[in-house]
Amino acid sequence: MNEPQRLESIEQIIDFAIQREREAQDAYLSYARETQRRGFSDLLLSMAAMEKEHERKLIELKQGRRGLDSFTPPKQADLGLSDMLVEMPFSPAMDYGDFLVLVIGKERAAEQLYRKLESLTDSREVKDMFHLLADEERKHKDWAQERYDQDILKEN
Repeated sequence: MNEPQRLESIEQIIDFAIQREREAQDAYLSYARETQRRGFSDLLLSMAAMEKEHERKLIELKQGRRGLDSFTPPKQADLGLSDMLVEMPFSPAMDYGDFLVLVIGKERAAEQLYRKLESLTDSREVKDMFHLLADEERKHKDWAQERYDQDILKEN
């Protein structure tokens, strides 16, 4: 296994978050291509579009650079951001319940990433943006958890 990348600058941190959003988009688009179920495919395409919007916000933040000088990553230890990646074992034959479990884990990790990034700045504008992104990821997780509770647990 590769050593986790040490992220020491805000540019590296934002690039990491952008890459994470791109990976999520690619995964959802790949899953959508692999499944033959139309409703499942539509859901995956919608999720990919939401992750694309997150990527856009991060790119705008990086290009605007407003407030980025207020980030103070800790110098003593690795931030552990690479630990917040979730392996996504997808199968086109995966059942709905397994897919929801996959989404719950992935979105929980994304929320944790943005909460961590939010804690690294004193800039109200940047803090608010990461807070918003974390809340959006939490909403995705909550949606998947509610679907799981209603559609899977009630059936069993």
